[in-house]
Order: sequence, then C-alpha cells, then structure tokens
Amino acid sequence: MKKFFCLSFLISFALGISQEKKISFTKEIIYKLVEKNASLGIVKTYSSDNNEVLTRISIKSYPLQFFTDALGTSPVSLDMNNRLDGSDAASSMMYFGMGSYGDDDVKEFVLESKKLTTKETVAGVSCSHYLINYRLKNGEMQNAEDFKLCIDEKSSYNNLPVLNGLLNFQKRAKYKSSGLKGLILKGGPEKTYDTEYFAATSIKDSKDFVYFDHRKTMTEQQRKRDSIMAEYRKKETEYAAIADSAAAAVDSAAIAVDSAASASYGTYIPDYVSEYKKNHEEGNLAISSIPSDQLWKGLPKHCRNIDNDLPEFKNKEVKSHLKNYVGQMCDMYLTQADNHSVGIKMTLDEIRREVLYLNEIHEKLDASDQKKLNNYLKNLD
Repeated sequence: MKKFFCLSFLISFALGISQEKKISFTKEIIYKLVEKNASLGIVKTYSSDNNEVLTRISIKSYPLQFFTDALGTSPVSLDMNNRLDGSDAASSMMYFGMGSYGDDDVKEFVLESKKLTTKETVAGVSCSHYLINYRLKNGEMQNAEDFKLCIDEKSSYNNLPVLNGLLNFQKRAKYKSSGLKGLILKGGPEKTYDTEYFAATSIKDSKDFVYFDHRKTMTEQQRKRDSIMAEYRKKETEYAAIADSAAAAVDSAAIAVDSAASASYGTYIPDYVSEYKKNHEEGNLAISSIPSDQLWKGLPKHCRNIDNDLPEFKNKEVKSHLKNYVGQMCDMYLTQADNHSVGIKMTLDEIRREVLYLNEIHEKLDASDQKKLNNYLKNLD
C-alpha cells in the first residue's frame, strides 16, 4: 500500500509538471515612462516568437508583472527555477482593487483605430502613427481624447494584446483589438504625446525563459474571484437583512460585514517599508490624467487649478513641494471611486514627506513667504 501511494504521488506530480510549458523569449524591450519630461519608471517586456509576453512594470517601489498570450493577460510572480505563479499575484491584484470580480457589470469595448500619414523613429526603428480609442457596441466612446501609438507594422512581434490586457485590470471591461497588429514602440495621449508617453529605449535579443501553465492559472484566478464575489454578495444580503430588522444595530452590523468581507479577500498586506523621507522625483499625480469629468465632483475645487493658484515664493523650492503636497492630497480623494488606480501607500509616503518638509522649512522662510504659505493652506476649500 505504501509503495502504491508513493507511485501514485509521483505520477500525479509528473502530470502536474507536464502541464507546464517552457516559454523561450527571443526579444527584450525596455520602455521608459515619461511625464512632463520627468522619468516615472520603466516597463520591461520579454516576447517569444509566438507573441507570449512577460511584462514587468516598475514605478518607484511598486513592481507588477503580467503574462500575456492568446488566452489573455494574468498577473504573475516569478518563483524559483524560472517558474511563474499566479496565486499570490492574483491576491495582490484583488487587494489593490484591480481585476474584474464578476460579469454583471463588465462592458465590452472594441478598439477603433485610424492610421495617420506621419511616422517617427523610436529606438532606431521606424514606426507609423495611429490614433486609437475604445467604443462600446452602441458606438459610445470610452475616452473623449484619442490615444496615439507609434507601431512597427513590419515587426513579427505583436504586443497590442498586452495593451488590451493591462486595460482589463484597470477597469471592469473586455477589450478587443479588431485586428490591429504590430510592435508598439511609443504611446501617449494625443494632445500630450510629446511630453507624456511611454517609449522603447532598448530592443535586443533575449535568451530568457520561464515555465508556466497559463490556462491552469487563469482557471484558478477566476475561481478565486468568483468565490470572493459570492461571499461578498452573501455578506451584503446579510447586512441588508440586519439593517431592515433593527436600525439601531446598523453600525455594529456594518463593522461585522466589512470585517467578514475583508477576511474573504485574504489577509495580504505588503510589509511596511519606511521610504517617505527618501528623495523622490516630482510626484506622479493621478489627477493629471483623470479619465472622466464625473470624477471631479468628488474632489475639492482647488484640485482643478493647482498650478494657477499656487503663490510665488522667494524660496523657489517651496512651490514644487507645496504643489506635490496638495496634489497628493487630491489623489487621495480619488480613492473613493471604484477601481481607482491611486497607489495608496506611495501617496501617503509623498504626503508625509511633504508635511515634514513644510514643517521644517516654515521657520526658515522670511515673513512674506510664511504669510503666503499660511494663507494658501488656510484658504483651501
């Protein structure tokens, strides 16, 4: 019996491993993220000849990894022996509000593209300009502003599905590319394409590889999302019943439901690392790229006109620190929205760093600058 058990275990283990696929990457492409001529981070992609792509996004201390192939896009982490794992990564994505939890409110978008007559050269490669947007089946556009891409149409690599896949995790939506193919070398909002963009800086051959069973990972992640959604709805129903039966118990019931719902999401929280005192580049503000005017109603009025309303100081450093402090506070108001993309920990670190700076600099300012600073902060709505 013991021999049979061991044999069965070895066979099961071998079958489990055999489901994994070795994916050999033949191209490594590094993109830089730029906003107002300041570098925000990098995106490194590894592509196979079959257009299987591993994407590593590094913005300050917030790394993310995604795997994209014909099945779709999944968050992943790299384990030992070059094996990709989607379990812990999926928990992280759901903790940060990314990914779709159910199909009830999922909208389907189709990529609408228009080829322009202009071209440019990026990382030594010529590419053609396209304007793209996403529309619903009824023709309604997702964004008022088009997104501009520079695509190498002659490339055998096609990373348009990566763009669609990353958008899937930003909003509860499904995106279809409508046949547009090629290697994206640069992209950004049409109106600010020259100052806010991502662009390839390096394209070289790669010999990297990973082992991964994407279909199994997608199944497990979907099962986990479905389980979380079912539990969440169950708790919502229980909460409604409690609220109807005893209005006086609403507050305590809400706490119980929130705790239960939070528990169903798992206990994942990243280890705290004290970084707020470190020097950073100019803060990346989410309010600088709000996709919908409707979101502005949840923000204080001063968030719309920070640049115009800031006073001029004799001490030139104060203005940039004050803008970052107020802007990061405005970003925190965006966290009230569903599926927000604000990095809460990073934003809190930025606020703490600027509060420390403003407190330390205040007594060193002359009377005129002190008065301007005090009046500005006191009169914010």
